[in-house]
Amino acid sequence: MHSASAGLANRLYSRYAATRPHRSAPTCSRDLLSGREPTFRKRLAPLLPPDKHARILDLGCGYGEFLHFLRQQGYTETMGIDLDPQHVETARGLGLENIYCANVLEFLPPAGDFDFISALDVLEHFSKPDVLEVLELVRKALRPGGRFLCKVPNLAAFHTPVFFMDFTHETPFTATSLKQALELARFKDVTIYPMGPVAHGLKSAARLALWKALELGLRAVQTIEGGPRDRLCSIFTTTICATAERASKN
Repeated sequence: MHSASAGLANRLYSRYAATRPHRSAPTCSRDLLSGREPTFRKRLAPLLPPDKHARILDLGCGYGEFLHFLRQQGYTETMGIDLDPQHVETARGLGLENIYCANVLEFLPPAGDFDFISALDVLEHFSKPDVLEVLELVRKALRPGGRFLCKVPNLAAFHTPVFFMDFTHETPFTATSLKQALELARFKDVTIYPMGPVAHGLKSAARLALWKALELGLRAVQTIEGGPRDRLCSIFTTTICATAERASKN
């Protein structure tokens, strides 16, 4: 990482935990999945490797929320890195292991060591040149056939401008631009998923039903204005996620 970029990153993230929007530090392991467990279980768990001994790396792991979920799911070979020392210290204090304070651009190994790498709410914190560099490093750090999972705010979710709610966000994404970035980094089998509400009770089921109705209305407006669109152009959820794989021969 260039010295100017490294200096800015240190300035932005040395106190990120103290200024992080909408997220207070957890005080016990139970807090780690508060409000997240249904989404992790229904949206992300189906995308995880079937082998519980797969080597998994979580980039920008924060307080270790996703690592804690992975451990609950029975995964044994997990590791996480984060640039904020307070995130790492808190995670370790809550009993999470193999978490290190490190910069993504400097940490990723040049050879394929991992079966699965995740980056949840991470890519948007990089500039466009750095996004491509991170993605290329991730691809090289995966074993052939390994999978990358990422989640980012969706700029097409105009009703909730999550991207603009955090000063440290640099690169916005939509479903089409996220797919494009992953393909520019030579990933294969790129698939984009809407996140959206998850039904785990009566209230959340009602929210999901209302969202589905609203989504149909948004697609109708879009079609009336510009004609039929590709499915990726009609994803309006606040966040989106993607999976992509390293080809077996690159």
